[in-house]
Amino acid sequence: MTEKQVKNLVLILNKMKTLERNIWIKKGIFQAESVADHSSSLAMLILLLTPPELDQLKCLKMALIHDLPETYCGDFITDEMGAKEKFKLEHNAVAKIAKDLGAPELVAVFDEYETATSPEAKFVKALDKLDNLITANLYSDQVSPIFVRECASDAYPAIMNTNSSASLLSILQALF
Repeated sequence: MTEKQVKNLVLILNKMKTLERNIWIKKGIFQAESVADHSSSLAMLILLLTPPELDQLKCLKMALIHDLPETYCGDFITDEMGAKEKFKLEHNAVAKIAKDLGAPELVAVFDEYETATSPEAKFVKALDKLDNLITANLYSDQVSPIFVRECASDAYPAIMNTNSSASLLSILQALF
């Protein structure tokens, strides 16, 4: 990496560490988890739960970059804008980040995750929802039980859309 690319990387990493996730801010959580906190938690879930038939490295890459565009365009909750508009905004942000870091492969990994065109992407998306549920449980004294159930309802279909639904469902059940 060039010196400029290293400086860009440091700026992006620092932004990920300080950018609190909107879902928790809107729920009134004080000192909400950051994008980096969430990406790290998701990566740990993948490290420990990826079934052997999936490419774990690909899953880890998706986990680490799935929210990367938020460092440029902010963190949007799903219902704040249309899916196509959100994808375009985030795709363009990843393309800029990829250029700034000299890492063009980031765009393809991000697009694969967003479009869920592989078993790995479906798995990571399911674990992303599961991690939100885990975090909702962490904040359960600060959010309504209804919201925690909404997170569970959101995680369930994503989990069922994977080839690893049985093992992921056991984790979901352990939370309740």
